[in-house]
Amino acid sequence: MINKTLFIFIFLIVSSSLYSYSSASDIGYIDLKYILKNSLPSKKLQAELDKGRNLFQDSINQEEIALRQAEKELSQKKDNISSDEFQELVKDFENKVASIQKLVQKSRQQLETNFQLSQKLIADKVNELVAELAEKENLLIVFKADNIFYANAKINFTEKILGELNKKEGEFNFRKIYTDMIENLNK
Repeated sequence: MINKTLFIFIFLIVSSSLYSYSSASDIGYIDLKYILKNSLPSKKLQAELDKGRNLFQDSINQEEIALRQAEKELSQKKDNISSDEFQELVKDFENKVASIQKLVQKSRQQLETNFQLSQKLIADKVNELVAELAEKENLLIVFKADNIFYANAKINFTEKILGELNKKEGEFNFRKIYTDMIENLNK
């Protein structure tokens, strides 16, 4: 009973001292998920990712057409060449198929990696903007909204950060990342 009473007493002292030191204007929060979903750089990133996926799919479709044609030619040659020659051609064909399958897997992984790295660039810029905001507004701490049960809307700086990030849209060039990747696939 004494330990429980002592704990409550200490908690009240610490709470009251923190409350007297800090005021509502010393803290803030942002909704990072909202910013990452709705910012112009994020929308630009998504559009470029979609273009990259479409270019990738077009490239894969061309490879599939070429493989089907090679398979057709292989079938036509079956009766006109020796069994050993045919087996060699089948082996070459299977190697091409395996190579394309590896390329597809590698390309998908690269698309995902590029997307994650690009999102990190945006998140890093948000962190930078939050630090600038905290300094400008004399904030002691800024929380992410997903870690808060309740907060007054007066300390919500999400729209302010979103606006600042949107002003920095020109700093992000995601198109080059995806077009370079697709060009490398076609080599």
